[in-house]
Amino acid sequence: MAKLNKTYNILIRFAILVFTFYFLYEQLFYKHDLSSFLKSIEAVTRAKNFWVLSVIIVLLLPVNLLLESRKWQFLMQKLERVSMMGAFKAILAGISVSVFLPNRVGDYLGRVFILKKADRLQATLATILGSMAQLLTTILFGLTSVAFFLDHWINQSGSLNRWAFAGLLFSIIMVSAILVFAFLNFSVFSVLLKKISGRAYNKIEHYAEVFSWYSAHELFYILAISVLRYLVFSMQFFLLLEIFQIPIGYLHAMMVIGFIYLLMSIIPTIALSEIGVRGSVSLYAFGLFFGTTIPEALDGQIVAASSALWLLNLALPALSGLFFIFRLRFFRNNKSHEH
Repeated sequence: MAKLNKTYNILIRFAILVFTFYFLYEQLFYKHDLSSFLKSIEAVTRAKNFWVLSVIIVLLLPVNLLLESRKWQFLMQKLERVSMMGAFKAILAGISVSVFLPNRVGDYLGRVFILKKADRLQATLATILGSMAQLLTTILFGLTSVAFFLDHWINQSGSLNRWAFAGLLFSIIMVSAILVFAFLNFSVFSVLLKKISGRAYNKIEHYAEVFSWYSAHELFYILAISVLRYLVFSMQFFLLLEIFQIPIGYLHAMMVIGFIYLLMSIIPTIALSEIGVRGSVSLYAFGLFFGTTIPEALDGQIVAASSALWLLNLALPALSGLFFIFRLRFFRNNKSHEH
């Protein structure tokens, strides 16, 4: 049985390797024309501060990944002791697996299969809790962006419009407060699940209890790391806008970026297809800022900036994660599994 498990592990790892390379090749060299992107890069290399900004953007990549690694390591400490390096490898492996699976679900699979003893379903639920913190952060910044754009969407010349504006603004504030309160008190979910499921709770108790492991203080810590991560990759996006000479200040850029990420979070997509979706969403969001139409000269630069961010934060880590795919154990001996 052990020999059979080893064979299955090797086959699955090899399949992930093939699929990841295939999807990267298809997206980069088949579905998308990289020549226009490379021309855009060549055009801005002579711009002022190009190399300084580029170095800062690249240095922010490991910061982004290390923050996510720390968040996952912290969540896993209830299940299994994971080193920071182990968590870092798990994050990269998760990105590699996620590139050909819908809505980044591979992030969970790639991470939990690096664990040696922990219950994988419990680990997946804890990992989802971390993803919820990141999604909540995206929603909060996105709703702030929506509040910013309300003034563009609603003409406040009339009394009725002013009341509508105030009502929507109040709703955004209330929804944000409720979402934060609900997340920080997520342990209550285990209690609610127990009451709803009744006698069936005994069958799921082993997994439902995961949500009661983390206190409000610990969840706040997870949320704080998520906010820091958001600020890091948003700064990368802003600096890329600077490199590609998009005339927009930091505050306005953060509002547009927040709206882009909000839209991206609600659009079902395979991670690798985001290079096309991200460009379209970016054009739409910047169209709201600049007016009904984006100046033609900026069209290509905006797409190039969003594509560069995708290449840096997804494609590059996905390739790096392939080095750690062979650490994943999809099948393991029962004696190594502890409940």
